[in-house]
Amino acid sequence: MKRSTLLEKQIKSKLREFFEPLGSTRYFVEVKPRGHEFSAKIWVEAEILDEIAKNPEKLTYISDTIREVEKEFKTIIFGRLKPLL
Repeated sequence: MKRSTLLEKQIKSKLREFFEPLGSTRYFVEVKPRGHEFSAKIWVEAEILDEIAKNPEKLTYISDTIREVEKEFKTIIFGRLKPLL
């Protein structure tokens, strides 16, 4: 299995615990190679994204989750949140 696919699955499973209590059942994670590093895009419903933007603690949780996966896989991941249209 590709490393990007493993990273994608790991980030998605860790974020499931975060997004479900917020009422989000639709979110997608895409991880692509970027040189020797990776780029992660996380699409989430616009209402949930607005809620995350208003609360710095929630944004910090997402960043910390990505950092956890980075440490676990000894790599660098650049993460971005995007609205799900």
